[in-house]
Amino acid sequence: MKAHTSKLASRTRKRGFTLVELLVVVAIIAILATMAVAGANMAQNAARKTKAKAAISELRTAISSFADEQNTLPLAEGQNETTEKQSDNELMDVLCGINEDENPNKIAYFTYRKAKGQNNDYWDGLYRTSSTAEFFGPWRNRNKNERYYRILFNYGYEDFIREPSNIGGEEVFNVPFLIYHAGKDGGIGNDENVDNIYGWK
Repeated sequence: MKAHTSKLASRTRKRGFTLVELLVVVAIIAILATMAVAGANMAQNAARKTKAKAAISELRTAISSFADEQNTLPLAEGQNETTEKQSDNELMDVLCGINEDENPNKIAYFTYRKAKGQNNDYWDGLYRTSSTAEFFGPWRNRNKNERYYRILFNYGYEDFIREPSNIGGEEVFNVPFLIYHAGKDGGIGNDENVDNIYGWK
């Protein structure tokens, strides 16, 4: 009887997991979960970069259409040199037909999907009311200014326009403006340029 009980206990012990085995399984699951999250984040960021490139293309078309019809770049009054603007209400009110001084026929050169968010915390699209408009990139940066697209206007109509020095300072020829976004980190300069989205490269 004792021998039978001893064999049964031995069999039971062999069927169970040891603490070390359980820890190994938990560690493997944790590693796989981390890899899955990292992969999902990479895919999501790649999708946002694609969105930003498409948005830059739409914005480029809108500015070009305005310039063709109005024979001037937006916000050109009093400007005679390269100046950087952003897709805040100053520019977007003009392109969306809200600013009657610059766009007297109130032509909506720019339309886009509605921005996400609320209470002045908008991203990924066009926020527009009857009196104002703003255009935001697909990243929900903490600083609102980091969500805007940036537009460098060649108001002097030189043969080339120079990139801002903190993103390279290279000359780009025969274009009236350059558009870019600071990307996920919202920063410009040094290592922060890695995720920038450029409309001319």
